[in-house]
Amino acid sequence: MDKLPHIPDQYDMFLYTGISGQVEDLANYKHNGFHPVLLGDVLPKPNTSVGNLDKVPRYRILEKLGHGGFATVWLARDLADKRYVSVKICVGTDAPELSNEAAILSELRNVEQGKAGLERIIQLLDLFTIKGPNGFHECLVTEVVSPLSDIYDLGKWSPEVIRQVLEGFSFLHEQGIVHGDPHLANFGVALPQLEQSSEDNIIDYFAIPEIIPVLPHDASLLMSSLPVYATPRVAMADFLNMIESFPEELPICIKILDFGRGIAHRTSEKLTALPGAAPIIIRPPEVVVYDDSEGRAGSAWSKSADIWAVGCTIYQIQSHSQLIFTRGSLDDAFVEAVKLGGPLPDAWLGAWKHRSEHGNEQYTKAWPGTDDGHFCSRDDAWRKKGAGKPPLFLDLVKRMVVTNPDKRTPVADLLGHPFFGSQTSNATLSID
Repeated sequence: MDKLPHIPDQYDMFLYTGISGQVEDLANYKHNGFHPVLLGDVLPKPNTSVGNLDKVPRYRILEKLGHGGFATVWLARDLADKRYVSVKICVGTDAPELSNEAAILSELRNVEQGKAGLERIIQLLDLFTIKGPNGFHECLVTEVVSPLSDIYDLGKWSPEVIRQVLEGFSFLHEQGIVHGDPHLANFGVALPQLEQSSEDNIIDYFAIPEIIPVLPHDASLLMSSLPVYATPRVAMADFLNMIESFPEELPICIKILDFGRGIAHRTSEKLTALPGAAPIIIRPPEVVVYDDSEGRAGSAWSKSADIWAVGCTIYQIQSHSQLIFTRGSLDDAFVEAVKLGGPLPDAWLGAWKHRSEHGNEQYTKAWPGTDDGHFCSRDDAWRKKGAGKPPLFLDLVKRMVVTNPDKRTPVADLLGHPFFGSQTSNATLSID
């Protein structure tokens, strides 16, 4: 059997790549890939703003906040309004186009101010497109937040964090919007405290950043597509904690982030394929079945799928551990999910191609009467997950993590759950 051809990655292409996960994939600086940015750049550069060549350079790049497969995100100083902002620079396209994320956030800007839940959505402050060596890049300017994944002890604030997360999803669903990827890193804490610090203080704290020279092995590689150097991401929560400005007491303001990758959508849109893929630890059973059966059973991502995924994520917020633990296998994650969520609906039986590998025929027909080492009753599964957890909290999550999407409790109804009246909220938050 012929071997598949090796596709060069950044390790093949560049002399230095930095620490994995701390620096974006340098191989993605290419046509329709990342836009090269250097610390100190002021965006948009003169004559690069599409449709408004006279737009004055306004956002001075200070630090890298994050990166993914579809964008880099930067801390910047708004030179006009004298405040800190986040600038998300999306991968390039062949022509200027309004992204799904920009369309949704722009639409939400027009919602009546003061509407319950609106303040839980990341605020879009400015939107423009620049033309660079790798294509046309949409730039979304938003408020600065710290992702919850950068915060160590979420459990101390968990009732209020969870309430605000649910409030945000109640608002989104009321507006007919599905998020599609609500994992921990897509929630954040607003950081108005950052305005108390000067640019010099921020730069001094992070000192001289690690500089990774971008040096390709192939001398013929188009250097205009690459930055001269790359830098690792920084955590603003670390900085605010050091200067004792990170919020240590309530109130806090949770924000829902990242409506990109084509995953977020309106409920009025008829999906014929799964738009993107959320992490398998939060992926609901109907989405797995839908994908595995090529649309013959289950369903693509929906409001009900959001509910399942949010249930998994708030369990992680409360308990510091994943609800569905897997070593990376989608099949194993599916089995764990259905243990917790209950049996598959009859219409799905036979649609999961890998069921025989796990003895699935037996448990889908005889649930919950067997425990052969792979399967147990839903009560038993939750008993193992619930050790030391507040019973009311487990009841809240169990209403969300139900295999049949039609039986999940709507988010608006969950806001009245007694869990939120049973907790005190005067704890502090720790930073890792």
